[in-house]
Amino acid sequence: MRVKGGNVTRSRRKKMIKLAKGYRGQRHINYKVAKQQVWKSWFYAFRDRKQTKRNFRKLWIARINAGARMNGLSYSRFMNGLSLMGSTLNRKMLAELAVSDFEAFSALVESAKKALADNGQVVAEKSAATLEKGVVINAAAPKAASKSVSKPTDKNTVAEIKAYLSENGIEFASSAKKADLLALV
Repeated sequence: MRVKGGNVTRSRRKKMIKLAKGYRGQRHINYKVAKQQVWKSWFYAFRDRKQTKRNFRKLWIARINAGARMNGLSYSRFMNGLSLMGSTLNRKMLAELAVSDFEAFSALVESAKKALADNGQVVAEKSAATLEKGVVINAAAPKAASKSVSKPTDKNTVAEIKAYLSENGIEFASSAKKADLLALV
C-alpha cells in the first residue's frame, strides 16, 4: 500500500510558510524558498543577539570615556583606578551615571584618581581638554560694501542692480524683472 503522508507533510510545510509571513516575493509563498529564508533568518537572529551585546558594550565604553575625560582622566586609567579601589560597578551602571548623574560620576573619578595616586601612579591634575572654559569663534569681519558710482546697465546682473538700488535707497519689488529694475535706475 502506498503511503502519501499528506497531512504530516502539509502541516510541516504550512508551519514553515507561516514563519515566513511578511517576507517579499516567493519567500512567503514557495516552500523551498521560504524554508531557506527562515533558516537564514534564524542564523541572522543568533548572530545579532551576540552583536547587540558588543554594540552596547562599545556604547557604554564611549560614554564612560567621555565622562572620564571631562574630569581629566582617560578611560583606561579610570578603569584601572576603579579596580584598584575594588569597585564592583559594571560598565552599564558607570555609563548611566556618566549620562544622568554627572556629580556622582565625578566623585567616582576623583576616588579613582586617589586610588591611582596611592598606588604610586602619576595622575595629572587637569588635561588640556578640561582647562578650556569656552569656545571662541573668530569670524572674519564682513567687507564694507563700496558704493558703485556708475549706474547699472543691461550688462549687469539682477543682483548687482538690486544692490545699487538698495544702496541709493530706491524701493523695488523683490520679484521685479531686470527691465523693471533698470527702469527705476
